Amino acid sequence: MLPRRYLVFYKHALSWVVIFSLLFVYFSPVTIILLMPFAIVDLWLSICLGLMFRVPVKRSNKPLPKDWEYETFMVDQYPVRWLLKQMDESKPLAILIHGWNSTATNMIGRSELYEKLGYNVVLFEMRAHGGNQSVEHWAAMHICYDLEQILQMFNQRGWLTNGFIVHGHSLGGFVAQRVLRPEIETSANALGMILESPVTSYVYINNQSSEYLRIPRILHKYMMHRLLKFYNVLNVEQYAVHSIEDLSTPNWGFPTCPTLLLQAKHDSTLGTKHAQLLIDIHHTRESNFVYHIVDDLKHTHEATNAVRDQLIRTWMDEQSLFFA
Repeated sequence: MLPRRYLVFYKHALSWVVIFSLLFVYFSPVTIILLMPFAIVDLWLSICLGLMFRVPVKRSNKPLPKDWEYETFMVDQYPVRWLLKQMDESKPLAILIHGWNSTATNMIGRSELYEKLGYNVVLFEMRAHGGNQSVEHWAAMHICYDLEQILQMFNQRGWLTNGFIVHGHSLGGFVAQRVLRPEIETSANALGMILESPVTSYVYINNQSSEYLRIPRILHKYMMHRLLKFYNVLNVEQYAVHSIEDLSTPNWGFPTCPTLLLQAKHDSTLGTKHAQLLIDIHHTRESNFVYHIVDDLKHTHEATNAVRDQLIRTWMDEQSLFFA
């Protein structure tokens, strides 16, 4: 079966075949030559549209360290999973969310700090990441919906009774902002949010993808409109996004809990544009927000980082979030 993310390309390719066939039969072949550049550009942009709907790289399950195990919960017939250790219901919960093409196991290094400070720890794994079941079509909104359902289930188990914090790295930070927005019932138990070099705007991601695909800057906004329109064709209403503005902070999600931003100064993956958007939005509002631009932090391969961990520890102390 051909991937649905290339549906626009298939339709446009068929349309051009029909158009050129009719022109060949009823008009001069010169007309075909004149239209050929337009067809090439249209088909290239249609292919690019499909390429923007990327799916994560397929990986095998990694061996789990001692005491860690997977737990699974079905959400819309998909086995959503996370890593955890034995739970102590007297403790608050720390939920860690990895980034694009990463895995839950890559967050184990970060989790050690929260365990030391008195938290149970859950390492959430996104659809199709790690050794998770693959999907035909992937979107951040799917992940947000998954985690919202999991949070409801955790709440029913009593795991959120003593409060919880969320640490989101990169794309995980984008997910965190969405699932902790005030209109979600479980957000009432949120004690804080740590965002590490987070995504804050899918428009920026679209523009970055357009640059990678050598699409002229003048067409970036056009591609964003096409992307959103096609996204809503591919997805059912519960995942729909009704405006481009809803894909960026603050419309995407603006939690009211205390927030710490830790941004890598030299971020070769996202740059600092995403962080600056978050900083600017918080400066226009009365919010409990602290940020640090960290010299000694990279975007990836930072399972352990003493500077980051000390900044988190200091912030949590200031917010009275120690429970050990």
